[in-house]
Amino acid sequence: MRHDVVVVGGGPAGAALARSLRTRGVDVLVVSPSTPWLATYGAWEDDVVECETGAPLASLQRGRWNVVRVVAEREHLLQRPYMVFDNQRTRSALFEGVATIDDSVIDVQHDLDTSTVRLHGGAKVVARLVVDATGSGVLLAHRPEPSARRSDDRAGGAQTAYGLVVDSALASSTGIRPGEFTLMDWSRPPTFFYGASFPDGSTLIEETSLYARPPVPIEPLRERLVRRMEVDLTSSARAVEHVRIPMGAPLPARTTRVVGFGASAGYVHPVTGYSVAASLRAAPRVAEAIRVALVRRRSGGDVSGAVWDAVWPQAQIRTRAWYDMGLAVLQSLPAESLPDFFDAFFSLPTSRWAAYLRVDADPRDVRATMLGVFGRVSAATRLRLMSSPGAMWRALVAR
Repeated sequence: MRHDVVVVGGGPAGAALARSLRTRGVDVLVVSPSTPWLATYGAWEDDVVECETGAPLASLQRGRWNVVRVVAEREHLLQRPYMVFDNQRTRSALFEGVATIDDSVIDVQHDLDTSTVRLHGGAKVVARLVVDATGSGVLLAHRPEPSARRSDDRAGGAQTAYGLVVDSALASSTGIRPGEFTLMDWSRPPTFFYGASFPDGSTLIEETSLYARPPVPIEPLRERLVRRMEVDLTSSARAVEHVRIPMGAPLPARTTRVVGFGASAGYVHPVTGYSVAASLRAAPRVAEAIRVALVRRRSGGDVSGAVWDAVWPQAQIRTRAWYDMGLAVLQSLPAESLPDFFDAFFSLPTSRWAAYLRVDADPRDVRATMLGVFGRVSAATRLRLMSSPGAMWRALVAR
């Protein structure tokens, strides 16, 4: 088999890129086991409203809320619509008309102009470009090893969560109100509550840990959710979610012939753990770069290099550096300071905190948000920020 592009991985990132490639007339094949999407994928509606989803955004929503609730030391009711994707409808829309094969990859071998993908089923696919959208990045040649000299080495950390989807009638003790999505409830740190009721009569309840190294295990999160609910609803749940989102690792090397996309490329927001909106937003940009490289008859490493430049433009690499700093700063705060921190964050103008939550934000906006938080936290938290690892926050303020 021969195709211009092989995308390995059929999650939201791989599907979005394949959709954008097909829209531009690129011959693309997706290689992925035909497993359903089981995770809960949420996004701020205005972040994805103009993305190439293949169907009206309203038709792809499992739920939508005009008000988002954050509870820190005080309650914030954010007037910015939030949505959760309907996985089945979103997957169908993105994959409509896209060639797929239900298989997995053994390895990828390269020659001067093309790459050969070997599948477990025995087939081989020759392509001018291979994209790793598996989420793990296992097909990439290597990632830079964190320097042993770095005191803020965060490799091996993750955000974790334990969640249940239950009948709404059983979730009366959650504090969830109709028409509101509870994004963060820090009333019982060091973990927070996340959840909402859906139009189908179900309610999502979840206990979440911010990034931790080592990650907080699932069982303590389950126990904390039981204590919060004052009842264990596991046996009556429609579904159980065990979430583990690796975060904080270095970006993949941009010299690899296999190009990363989505979480494989490091699109997981180093602070929030979100990546789906980032992948949907980046798919048209990356797909256009692929189309142009192919039309110009580039091949081999030249194609990969041009596409990597679209996956990670220089400005977004600078943004990522600010996010890495923000992650280290959050790690430096004791649990009792987290509500104060998020009070300051969500009391900023919406445009400020909204920009910070996007992987593709302008680096100047990210820095401005961090400075805004610094100016709003309590004196005690400000002192802790000033003594964060490597004096990074002091460097931010001094610039």
